[in-house]
Amino acid sequence: MIKQLKRELKDSKYKRYQLKSIVFFAAGVVVLAMIAGYFFKQSPARPPAGRADIASDFPEGTWFNTAEPLSLYDQLRGHVVVVLFNDFNTLSDLEDLSRFSELDSLFINQPMFGIVVLAGRETTTADSLVRQWQIDCPVLADPDSQAMQTFGIRALPAVLVLDARARVAARYYEDWQRIPIEAVIQDLLDQGVATRSLAAVKYVPRTVDQQ
Repeated sequence: MIKQLKRELKDSKYKRYQLKSIVFFAAGVVVLAMIAGYFFKQSPARPPAGRADIASDFPEGTWFNTAEPLSLYDQLRGHVVVVLFNDFNTLSDLEDLSRFSELDSLFINQPMFGIVVLAGRETTTADSLVRQWQIDCPVLADPDSQAMQTFGIRALPAVLVLDARARVAARYYEDWQRIPIEAVIQDLLDQGVATRSLAAVKYVPRTVDQQ
């Protein structure tokens, strides 16, 4: 009788141990699942478009040398777009502007479009700079650096190149003048022809006088 009771007590203790082990194991699995779920949900904000990704459009802002805000998916659809980001704070920036203007002249009859983004410049300052530096192409004032953030620009000066489908082809920084960018643009134009994504006619921005 006593032996049977001891055996039953021993079996009961073993079963409780098994049950406790199962409960702890299940609880551990649940906790790990919750932790994993939390970290997966904490994914970072969507980064700016990387190379070969479709770029976001220009943010709202004040434009110069054009009667209307420009859009990659409206007026500039099917264009190879080259954007110069600069604050034009030193005379050395004149070299960037000069090289950039040469690009526009070189591809004047092809659907390549150049835009200057005045980084960190308020509207009144941007207006003055456009006149002083005699910038002829469309200019977007970017006082809060929204355009820089949109296109993933991390430093100045910078040049962003977009293909005819508004995909990021390249980002260059202060050494961009040493890059054979003419060849890059021509290659993108050729790709646009091959894929039939290139605009047939180059967009010519309307000025305020033409409204």
